[in-house]
Amino acid sequence: MRPLIRSGAYALLALAMASSSAPGRAEQPKAAGQKNAVIELFTSQGCSSCPPADALLAELGKRPDLVTLSYSVDYWNYLGWRDTLSSAANSERQREYARMRGDGRVYTPQVVVDGIIHAIGSDERAIREAVAAAQIRLKEVGVPVRMHAEGDTLVIGIGAAPDKSDKRSATIWLAIAKEDATVSISRGENRGRSLSYHHPVRELTPVGMWQGDAMTLRLPLKDLKTMGGDCLVALLQVENAGAILGAAEYELL
Repeated sequence: MRPLIRSGAYALLALAMASSSAPGRAEQPKAAGQKNAVIELFTSQGCSSCPPADALLAELGKRPDLVTLSYSVDYWNYLGWRDTLSSAANSERQREYARMRGDGRVYTPQVVVDGIIHAIGSDERAIREAVAAAQIRLKEVGVPVRMHAEGDTLVIGIGAAPDKSDKRSATIWLAIAKEDATVSISRGENRGRSLSYHHPVRELTPVGMWQGDAMTLRLPLKDLKTMGGDCLVALLQVENAGAILGAAEYELL
């Protein structure tokens, strides 16, 4: 599968790889009682069914046990309104999920929970059920992930794989998102509306590889602050679009 690397991300990847700590010396992050569930919403400004899902994601984002991200896709742009937050990379991530699951289901609004279960993005009950099901499926493979700042450096700590886990290789992704974005729509199905988006992703970059041992990555905050976002999310994910083993978020001040 092709890595979803956007422009400007190669330098960040190189810096992360150069500054990663040796696994043997890395400090093990403290394990949480339950791993954060990751909810990724695929949405579009040109989709009349999407605003309720966008609003629901913002509400879910208030929960401390959930990590939430929004991806605007570009395949509805031909309908009369070009989504101002959309990208081909967002659409490709959604398709990669469908290929990994094997069901081929790609639609908006679609939520993907922990990289493994999808649900209609406006159906809160279905999302709650997906979160519960994903927690059960990933119970033995969850990995603690922590993020904090040390001066001008962002520190990402990844724990070791649980003893019973069969997942000992994963990619560390860094999502750079806006805390919120509001867009006035003048054409298309949502014309005349002003819509708000919670944690819309502007960059999604692989910053390291995890091989089952505890490790630490260090990234320069000054470079991250120039990449168009004010919220950072670290995802420990099998391949490009497999199970998400752990996640953490950090707000840029």
